Amino acid sequence: MSTEALERHWPWNVEDWLELNAQSPGPRYELLDGGFLVTPPPAWSHQWTGDELRTLLRPALPADLRMATAVGVVLRKDESALIPDLVVARRVATYRAQIPANEAVLVVEIVSPSTQSADRRIKPGEYAAAGIPHFWRIELSAFRDQGSDRLPVLFTYALDGDEYRLTHRVCAGERAIITEPFAVEFDPATLAES
Repeated sequence: MSTEALERHWPWNVEDWLELNAQSPGPRYELLDGGFLVTPPPAWSHQWTGDELRTLLRPALPADLRMATAVGVVLRKDESALIPDLVVARRVATYRAQIPANEAVLVVEIVSPSTQSADRRIKPGEYAAAGIPHFWRIELSAFRDQGSDRLPVLFTYALDGDEYRLTHRVCAGERAIITEPFAVEFDPATLAES
C-alpha cells in the first residue's frame, strides 16, 4: 500500500488490512476500531515460544480443531482484526487468509516488550467482546505481580459472560493441567528457549 493510499482515508477496513499485511514483510499490522496497531516483527525468543507451544498442543488437539500461528482473526466486520500468536479454530471446509472470531475457540498472546499493553489489556477485551471462548497469555519477561513465579508464566482464561475469568496461573517448574478447550498437560518451563 503506497504512502498516498495510507493518507487517503480513515477508517480503515479489513480489506485495507489484508492488503497492507500482504505487502509488508516487516512490521505486523493489526486493525482496531478502524485504525492500525503497528508492531515490529516478533523477536526470536517470542517466535520460538510460539513454535514450542504449537508443538506441545498439536498431539492433544481433537480432530474437529485446527491450529495455526499468526493468523488474522476478524473480530468485528470491517473494523477490527487482530493477529494472535496462536489460534485454535474449528475445522472448516475452506481456509482463508483470516478467520472470523466465531470459528476461534482459543487465542494465545505471548507478551513482548513492544506489545505489553495490547497483550495484557486491549486484546483480551477485544477477544472477549468477540465471544472467543478461551484466551491464554504467556509472560516471558519480568512483570508486575510476578512474585516468586519462575518464567515463563502461563495464564489461562475462560469466557464468563462478556469478560474473561482466570482459570490457571502456572509458572515454570509446575504442571499445567488444562481441560478446556481440550485436555493437555505441560510445564511452562518447556516454553523457555534453552
